[in-house]
Amino acid sequence: MQRNAVDLSSGATRAAETASPEGPRLPRLSWFRKTLGGIGWLAATPADWLGARSVSRGASQVGRLWSTARGAAVRDRRFKVEDCGVFDLKATAFSYGISVAALEARLASRRSQTAILAYALFGLASMFLAAWLWSALSAPLRGSRLIVALEFLPFCGLFYLLAFYNALINFQIRMGRTAGWSAYLNTSERFFPRG
Repeated sequence: MQRNAVDLSSGATRAAETASPEGPRLPRLSWFRKTLGGIGWLAATPADWLGARSVSRGASQVGRLWSTARGAAVRDRRFKVEDCGVFDLKATAFSYGISVAALEARLASRRSQTAILAYALFGLASMFLAAWLWSALSAPLRGSRLIVALEFLPFCGLFYLLAFYNALINFQIRMGRTAGWSAYLNTSERFFPRG
């Protein structure tokens, strides 16, 4: 306990010795550090000489303040659905700030886009699958054949999944309600996407 008191008091006497009436003294630099500090500006780029970092930080701060000051009220851009899963077109049109007819026109446009995307991605996936089969069958029977076979497989799966996703969105827009993948696969309606 007394040793701690001695340590504290010796630290206080050291602080009192270094304190001066003008303020705290800076530590003395060696002649080597003084020399390197003096010519260190030579290693800097002209952008550093002009203070480009501080200018860019200030410009980004002004940009953030401007966007905050001029930002409009953020609207809820989610698509509204009723409790039973049916699309609520009036509430969605209101949240987007458009009429119901304009929303229906956008949905019709989106339905044709998803149909085109679903067929295009399915064709691309089939093309990758054919290329995968060709490369797997034409490669020599070595360890590299397995690597070649595994290279194409993720692309095939990715494009088939993207095609299915766009077909599911097309189905939801056609039906006017939310539906999961199992409801889409078990539907008695037309399965293939259409515009």
